[in-house]
Amino acid sequence: MTDLSEQLSPEQEITRAEIAKAFRDTLATVAGKRVLYWILEECAIYRDAYCGENNATNYTLGQQASGRKIIAKLDEVDPRLYPSLLTDMAAIREMDRAASKATADNMENDDADD
Repeated sequence: MTDLSEQLSPEQEITRAEIAKAFRDTLATVAGKRVLYWILEECAIYRDAYCGENNATNYTLGQQASGRKIIAKLDEVDPRLYPSLLTDMAAIREMDRAASKATADNMENDDADD
């Protein structure tokens, strides 16, 4: 079996390289990680598809198929991207929680001073 890159036209190779670069660029920023993770959440990747009703289950399975395509593309670009996204999002969420707590604490202190 030949390698996929051997079967690509020059135009397809450029497109593939540009998509890979776009994924890397997107995941290089916190904003990009937030957006991509949100997209995966909207694709129901982190939810159970089965709900007891066939139409809803099939709909969720379709959403998950789209999410799996995104994850497969991440793996194609670099197998470390998706696991890194998950660990980075855990850290980002922890920072968000700390910032939210600090804001709430400041608001309480301001109310106590009044």
